[in-house]
Amino acid sequence: MIIKENTYHNYLSFASVLLILMPLALISGPFLPDLFIVLISFIFLFIFNKNFFLFKLKYNFFTLFLIFYFYLILSSILSDNFNQSIKSSITYLRFGFFSLAVFFILNNKKDFIRYFFIMICFTLIILIFDGYFQFITEKNIFNFKSVRPDRLGGLFFDELILGSYLGKILPIFFTFYLLNKEYLNRYYIITLAALTYILVFLSGERSAFLTTTLYLIMIIPFLLGIRKSIILIILACTLFVGLISINKNIKSRYIDQVLVHTFGHSNDSIVFMPQHIGVFTSALDIFKKNIFIGGGVKTFRIYCKDTVNKKLTKLKAIYPNLSFCNSHPHNYYLQLLAETGLIGFLFVVAIFIKLFFNYFKQLYYLIKTDKNPDKKFVVILSGLIAYMWPLTTTGSFFNNWISSILFLQIGIYLFIIQDKSKD
Repeated sequence: MIIKENTYHNYLSFASVLLILMPLALISGPFLPDLFIVLISFIFLFIFNKNFFLFKLKYNFFTLFLIFYFYLILSSILSDNFNQSIKSSITYLRFGFFSLAVFFILNNKKDFIRYFFIMICFTLIILIFDGYFQFITEKNIFNFKSVRPDRLGGLFFDELILGSYLGKILPIFFTFYLLNKEYLNRYYIITLAALTYILVFLSGERSAFLTTTLYLIMIIPFLLGIRKSIILIILACTLFVGLISINKNIKSRYIDQVLVHTFGHSNDSIVFMPQHIGVFTSALDIFKKNIFIGGGVKTFRIYCKDTVNKKLTKLKAIYPNLSFCNSHPHNYYLQLLAETGLIGFLFVVAIFIKLFFNYFKQLYYLIKTDKNPDKKFVVILSGLIAYMWPLTTTGSFFNNWISSILFLQIGIYLFIIQDKSKD
């Protein structure tokens, strides 16, 4: 089908606008981002044949994605809970097309990079203002009172994911800063990034703070040099220790609750992560019953009801919140074991290891050779590594909101590695 030039540009412009609005849409919940992703993906499929060579450049990515996608469908077909699983498996295809669409827009809309970065900055400024306002007054700018004294929801209201959002958007923020840095004063960017990082800490989301800290430790040697990085880390540690010392809510969240939630006690024995050990155990039990292909996407919530563990059941008298069942097991990799089996698990693990290898190769260039690492590549690469970090509690791997940001990062990564290959 031949598309008229004006129609082509109109569709591309509309998709670009939707993508520019994505940082704001993600604050509203999963519906708008998911709607935008579907529309952007359909537009991409409608017009991409005009630049088919760009699609072929990313053939390896899409081939890998399709292998994983069809495997998810196979796992759902073989699942005892086909109806529960198949819908999520089939519709997962939209995320692969969305990543290609992001890559396509970055290549074809010259002004997109500037406008998208402006939107990210605008979104961060709003969230930062509201977050600190809530920290001081215990209410957000819409007069919504904090649901917990040790947590901040900000404009996410009672859904306490402010820190998670900020941590996940930082890699995109830094990448687009590097793509726009000739127009910007870096001290403004450092100030905005610092305020964002501190707010992640104040939000009380410990997992988000852990992965954001990991991310910043990975990138600041490349952005500021090793010596300045060490000084910055010492200053950050001093600041956070000071905040913990003077604020009882922060101390409760990062010291008292960490000890209780990490090392519980039962009959003179230590119980590791008592609040999550139940769902962790359920995930492993489900995996043992479906070792190779798992139970099917989003079936953990069903299979976990059959988990029986006599040793852990006794703990419920001490830990009433202990549960074997939830919508997901609070860890990406345990969820992959339970729902996609060893095959799906190893597929994602292999990608994570490859990303990690690429990072250490750039670190080697920084320390041992005269070759200058590509900062943009390191910044978005480190973001994906932090996103997929296995040693922390997480949301659901197949959650629409989480996947929206992940595949947005992947689309940007595809653009950066293409740019890197040209250099």
